[in-house]
Amino acid sequence: MESVRKYLSLVFTFVILQTTLFAIDSDAMKEGKKAFSKKAYGEAIKKFTKHTDSHPQDGEAYMYLGYIYEYKKDYPKSIQNFRRAADLDLNKDQRKTVLLKLALFFNYHQDWNLSATYSSRYLKYDPKNEEVQKIYNRAVGNKGNPSSSQSYVQPVKQETKHSETKQTEPKKENSKKQEEVSEDSENTKPSEYYEQVLVNQPNLEDVRWDYVLALFEEKKYDKAEINLKTLIEKNPSRSRYHYKLGIVKLRQDDPKSAIESFERAKKNPFSKDTNVFLYYVYLNEGIAFQKLAEVDKAENSFQQAYKQLQKDPPLLALARLYEQKSDWENCISSADKALSLNPNQVESHMFRFVCMFEAGKRTKKFDTSFAKYSEFIDSKFSDLSQTPEKYQVGFIKLARRYTETNAFEKAETYFSILEKDPVRAESREFLFYRGRNYFYSGKVDTAIAVLQKVTGSSSGHYLLARCYSKKGDIPKTKEQFKLAADLKPEYWTSESLEKDFKDVWKDSSFREFIQTKAGTASAQNQP
Repeated sequence: MESVRKYLSLVFTFVILQTTLFAIDSDAMKEGKKAFSKKAYGEAIKKFTKHTDSHPQDGEAYMYLGYIYEYKKDYPKSIQNFRRAADLDLNKDQRKTVLLKLALFFNYHQDWNLSATYSSRYLKYDPKNEEVQKIYNRAVGNKGNPSSSQSYVQPVKQETKHSETKQTEPKKENSKKQEEVSEDSENTKPSEYYEQVLVNQPNLEDVRWDYVLALFEEKKYDKAEINLKTLIEKNPSRSRYHYKLGIVKLRQDDPKSAIESFERAKKNPFSKDTNVFLYYVYLNEGIAFQKLAEVDKAENSFQQAYKQLQKDPPLLALARLYEQKSDWENCISSADKALSLNPNQVESHMFRFVCMFEAGKRTKKFDTSFAKYSEFIDSKFSDLSQTPEKYQVGFIKLARRYTETNAFEKAETYFSILEKDPVRAESREFLFYRGRNYFYSGKVDTAIAVLQKVTGSSSGHYLLARCYSKKGDIPKTKEQFKLAADLKPEYWTSESLEKDFKDVWKDSSFREFIQTKAGTASAQNQP
């Protein structure tokens, strides 16, 4: 073990020399490194922690925290931070060092599953490293056997990943399907490797499980299902098999069967980090219920997931659910909580912006979320048609906001994208606000063509009346105004009439039309 420490010390020195080329050097990071170099570990911990709050995807700060706690001999915290670093952004040399540390640690403590995971990940970067290959082979050979070492007695919770919320470069999506989330570590061998092993040794349960994970990564869901059922037949109480089958069923678009598997997984939950396991079960169960339009059950599952782990994904899922239900207050509340945990989560900003828009709450939070959401779209998608559909939920509100701020051309770029969706393009909201954008940008004839498609809307008829007023068409102005006032009588006595209809207000017949409410009241009784 002493030789291992010396080796890692040398590697660590090299990595520290390389970090300045790749680091996200916030002020907190710079101050943390300075404190670290002076061995002022208490101050360094504060600075690196501050950096992680503003740069949640940067793994370098967690790497430094891992070294600090290692020096302080707080090994559980050290390993916890190294594991978080391994799943976040690092340069190649940093990642190799962290993965090597983890592989050696779990090999020493005979945690074969984690030793296999981290050694295999390391071998991706350095496949010719014979010592790490030995660690991997030893771990695979011992997976499933009880550890003979009792020296590592405090388990470390793994900061697991899920595909929906990892903040990477968004890709084009062709449907509204939500990505399921999983707590499994990444697999490193192709499925063919495990097939060859299983030909001669078909009863190796751990190998078949790794085969399932490989098939899943390769999106061979039918084969994965067959092998999972084989595993379940041999070991029906193994909760992770039922859970993974549920995920496979979600990918096969069979949410009802997925829920059945999740229910079986909950009956005998995974004994190590049970709350982590149940977190993922409930989270995916909620997605399955949402696919079945069982909204109340989905809401309950997402709430249960949040009770297991106070993380932002279930809160984001709840915000999405509440937005679909037009429950603006609960949507705002869920998005707020999600942002308190993950301040840079764009979808949470999007839902908070949308729901505050609907609720009429133009606060600082509204402005912040509008800025975060709009800047993200502007920076990532110069061609709006390439925007993943999950980020298009707020497009109509962005268009409306740009109209309000007189950015008419920018608003039109969003309306033109929304127009491609037949359902959205025929909605009253889309037609009215696109017509409104045309009206205020001076395109009156185009506004009229759009607003004529709006039915049963007092605001729509009123805006049409203003359009005809601009054209000096008094008969049509009166016609549309009366239709608006029939739906909303307050228009007859609105204080903004003279301003809104200044183009025809000088016409005495129009003023009489207003004063007599289209001939239904006496002129002298009007103010």
